[in-house]
Amino acid sequence: MAEVAVTEQVHSVEELRRAAAATEKDLAIILTRGFLHPGHRHLVTAAAEAGYASIIGVFLHPRQFAPGDSPSLYPRDTAGDLERANEYGTDIYWQVGECEVYPPGFATEIRLPSMERTLSGVVHPEVLRAQITLTFRVLALARASVIYFGELDWYKARCVERSLEDLAQPCSVRIVETARDERGLAYSALNAKLTPEEMCNASRIHTCLSEAQSLFRDHGEDEVTRLLGRTSAALTRISGFRLQYVHLLDPQSLAERQRARTGDLLMIGGFFGRTRITDAVRLP
Repeated sequence: MAEVAVTEQVHSVEELRRAAAATEKDLAIILTRGFLHPGHRHLVTAAAEAGYASIIGVFLHPRQFAPGDSPSLYPRDTAGDLERANEYGTDIYWQVGECEVYPPGFATEIRLPSMERTLSGVVHPEVLRAQITLTFRVLALARASVIYFGELDWYKARCVERSLEDLAQPCSVRIVETARDERGLAYSALNAKLTPEEMCNASRIHTCLSEAQSLFRDHGEDEVTRLLGRTSAALTRISGFRLQYVHLLDPQSLAERQRARTGDLLMIGGFFGRTRITDAVRLP
């Protein structure tokens, strides 16, 4: 019988590096806030298929949340996370320590002014800086060759990639198609905060985005005002959903588009109650 791989749990950088050396492979990291779900399995599988040893890093900190949000609103299941990491075939499960990310006297911040201006309606600038800075530090601590993101986090992936390129760091960024359930709802830890009725209503978001893709692909609608207007109107008809933004962005620069093009990123965000829901698709 073939030996079954077991995920190794580590709590320090020293333990991580010993475990990483034992894999004898280049490392791919998937950085999460915990409460693992099938979307994370999708990323682990992609890393394994590319020949990497996978690390799931879990880190939850107030700096990752916008004013008015709180880590207390984020679901947690530490014991279940380790079980799921093992089930997903993860090589290493790293419970990242706060003192390793933010040691005493830590005073550095990575800023991307042009992208911050573009994304001001999507994410608070201070949160974006914190996300990019902590990701950069975690990559350095792990000595990873690549970091994996889902398309749902496209904007964050591009910001990380831009900072890595600008600072001449060797780590690369891979973006994988968003994993969805059978109804089309993008997997997210925050889905656990939705009621059954909200889950049903949230599944209609992807239908609205698919209709926008069809407008572009099948009907040649490339006028951004009309494309986003029809998408916004459809989204606001979803019961209980409070739409926050709809943007069509250049996938590389993240600049707002004036005319839609193939491959552009259509991003939406909003709330069911206090639960934030986001989604993103590419124009076909």
